[in-house]
Amino acid sequence: IIVISFFLVQSLFQSCCWTGDCNEIPEPISSFKPIIMDRTAFESSVKLLPSQNLVKSGKIYIKDDLMLLNDVNKGFHVYNYSNPENPVKIAFIEIPGATDVAIRNSTIYINQAVDLVTLNYNSNTNTLTVLSRNRNIFPQKRSPDGFVGNYAENQIIVNWILN
Repeated sequence: IIVISFFLVQSLFQSCCWTGDCNEIPEPISSFKPIIMDRTAFESSVKLLPSQNLVKSGKIYIKDDLMLLNDVNKGFHVYNYSNPENPVKIAFIEIPGATDVAIRNSTIYINQAVDLVTLNYNSNTNTLTVLSRNRNIFPQKRSPDGFVGNYAENQIIVNWILN
């Protein structure tokens, strides 16, 4: 009985599974799916729109009388900040995939997913001009749980949503 018990316990410890290939490790799966734009649509997606409601706030950047508030992966809310106690919504810069901004003099630099986009916003005329685009400066966006999405050569991941 001891010998049989020994072999039974030993076989249980040596076996990693009852069925299938014991060396097979399941492929991890993301809980998110990528929102993908083709390169042409991505590059023509920068627009100045009327002010919008904030969905998911990100970084804030203040320069003189201008405040930019990121709506993560959607764009930037533009405020008149001449009275810091009462900022006034002016417009929304729609720029899918955007999460960060910097301003030097009157030039606005925004990361749009994989690209660095240079803009000029004129608060007097409420106009926006795309000055330049440096392509593929940044890596593709990873999912919130760390996965890399499947995309073709001319596709850009601009966001991730829960499956």
